Amino acid sequence: MLLQGTDLLLGNLFKDITMKATYTLLPDFSTSKKPFSVKETIRSRFDTDFHFHHECQLVYVASGSGTRVIGDSSEKFEVGDLTFIGSNLPHVWYSNNSELTDSALSRSIALYINPVALVEILGVLEDVSPLERFFKESERGIRVDGPKKELITNLLKDMTHQNGVALISNFLQILSLLVDDEQDIVYLNEPSLIDSFSVRPQGRVSKLMEYIHHNFRTEITLEGAASVVDLQVHSFCRYFKTLTNRTFTDFLNEVRVGNACKLLHNYDMSIAQVAFDSGFSNISYFNRTFKKLRGITPRAYRIKEQSKNQMSGGSL
Repeated sequence: MLLQGTDLLLGNLFKDITMKATYTLLPDFSTSKKPFSVKETIRSRFDTDFHFHHECQLVYVASGSGTRVIGDSSEKFEVGDLTFIGSNLPHVWYSNNSELTDSALSRSIALYINPVALVEILGVLEDVSPLERFFKESERGIRVDGPKKELITNLLKDMTHQNGVALISNFLQILSLLVDDEQDIVYLNEPSLIDSFSVRPQGRVSKLMEYIHHNFRTEITLEGAASVVDLQVHSFCRYFKTLTNRTFTDFLNEVRVGNACKLLHNYDMSIAQVAFDSGFSNISYFNRTFKKLRGITPRAYRIKEQSKNQMSGGSL
């Protein structure tokens, strides 16, 4: 399906890109449980809002260049760029104004995947745990390089004019190339501190990390955390230090500061609001803790990110 985009007037880059990401409902999936959809888009420039959606997205850049932002990652892109964006991961591509000409067109091919519908369908036929793990890992954002990129790109290009069994065959081949091994796969964002421990198989660890993930914005006591894993406080402290090489307080502060870094990209939020929404009840303590872990104050971090984005130039 060929879509002709229309030009949008661009304001300041940091206004477009660093505002809070908006949720987008994709039309192809709004009224059906179809597992995937392919779209080719041609427009004068890459320029949409910073957004996210439930569906995963494989994107090939056929023409055009600029900068893409996926989560906390910001990289230049050019023709041939191939990325995979996991569910609910904020993203945007934007063209550089200096490289735009009247005759130049920006063209991309995107494969959208409904992960829930796909797992439900394939789960009847085969073990889908590797696919589920891939979808979870893709929430960090992925760049595909090397020989795997060429194979996937060729399959994706063919899908724009296929239907029926041929279309499904290409789709399954792409899935296999993405899921089977991590060769030529580059993750664009570091796993969250919680996720880096949640992948461990022990039920006690998963239960604890899930508790922290759901409650770090509120007050968490040692007693409360210890009760989640049925340990006395002194035993819990030893257990947690052995598990993470951090005290529970240090770990919790890292999680909260990591969340604050994301919120600081939303310039409509005050520093105080960022602190409170990240689980800090004291602004002074928040500032000290942030500087200890990031080397600069929250305000300086925000100014640094604003400056970095203003230098990048335009928006997708």
